[in-house]
Amino acid sequence: MNKSAERNIPNFFEFKGEKINTLEKWENYKEYLKDLFLKEEYGYLPKKLKPEIKVKENDINFAGKAVWETVYFTFENNGKSHTVKTDLVLPRDKENVPVFLHLSIPDGVPNRYMPTEEIIDTGFGVFSVYYEEVTLDNDDFSNGLCGLFEREGNSSFGKISIWAYFASICMDYLLTRKEIDKDNIAIVGHSRLGKTALLCSALDSRFKLTCVNESGCSGAALSRGKTNENETIKDIIRVFPYWFCEEYKKYIDNENALPFDQHMLISLVAPRYIIVGGAKEDIWADNVGQHMSCALAVPAWELYSKGSANRCVNYYEREGSHFFSRTDWIIYMEGFKEIIKNELKK
Repeated sequence: MNKSAERNIPNFFEFKGEKINTLEKWENYKEYLKDLFLKEEYGYLPKKLKPEIKVKENDINFAGKAVWETVYFTFENNGKSHTVKTDLVLPRDKENVPVFLHLSIPDGVPNRYMPTEEIIDTGFGVFSVYYEEVTLDNDDFSNGLCGLFEREGNSSFGKISIWAYFASICMDYLLTRKEIDKDNIAIVGHSRLGKTALLCSALDSRFKLTCVNESGCSGAALSRGKTNENETIKDIIRVFPYWFCEEYKKYIDNENALPFDQHMLISLVAPRYIIVGGAKEDIWADNVGQHMSCALAVPAWELYSKGSANRCVNYYEREGSHFFSRTDWIIYMEGFKEIIKNELKK
């Protein structure tokens, strides 16, 4: 029995009885898939606003090796405003710096999920967004950026969509900075923000590398075929219904009715690069489902005639539990360095 049959995964590389087996068909199908994930799972993103941006340089400079700036994004809409504080740390006096856009659960620079000085020493910059600056992680849609928009209908945005929305605006800003290598910007997030990073990159093709750390259910892991130890759609909606749109609730105890599975979200990153990380003790996140999801997404990369699709789609498991660790960062940084090196050879 093949992997997709084991977990009852239909062949989603078919549409209306026709196989998606050419690049032209895939490019058209991708737009349909993006809309489907927004309509049925995450909710549609609101209209894109152009923020006012202010930059303040901080005194702390990591022993003179870096420049740390706080960047403020102020949005106005419907007579309301909201400012998001972010932090950009770049190696001093360097050009063409590759950068990680880090969607961060803890606040602060550095923090327990972000070894800032080590990132700088490895040759990268890091643009850190504390996610609750964007909107609080609760069911109140009147706060933060959410408060600037009206929610209408069962496919209106959930919180993951709003976090992804702001991440794409961060990319707009990074592309204006002369010190940054505009062709080598990665997005990285852990847990709920791993889901966010994956959604953002699926919708925004400007990210060279997507790092999805222990995102589990409704992130990189398949929704079908869970064991009793894995988180399900029912589990996640019981605690975090506001991460998703209302439509997603109809798949509680009804995963086989989904018109997609999460490997199709991964496939939307093609032909760019993705690394999905898991932890061996994080059974809740469904490591088997995350690994299979990566494997089942590979046909999308094959349509682009990449030399080795498996070099573009990577899954790894480290020892330990659910945490964004230094080990994870090292894997993502080494992977990004290898991508940049290989791209230079072309």
